[in-house]
Amino acid sequence: MRIVLYEKLPEGQLLHLSDRAWDDQLIQALNVANFILVGGKEYEMIEGRLNLDLQVFELLLVKAGVEAGGSKE
Repeated sequence: MRIVLYEKLPEGQLLHLSDRAWDDQLIQALNVANFILVGGKEYEMIEGRLNLDLQVFELLLVKAGVEAGGSKE
């Protein structure tokens, strides 16, 4: 299955991060993961959408960590 990753920017726009094929094991891992690393940056997964028109699973991400407004703990 193709997975498309989008970052939701603070201003509300969407930035296309990645478009890649995932196997069943990676898709199953979405059930237990809250964060994802892409291009050396950490993102929190906030929403997923199955787009049947394009036959892709879209993930909406926000930057994680202190610089993105997250907790210092």
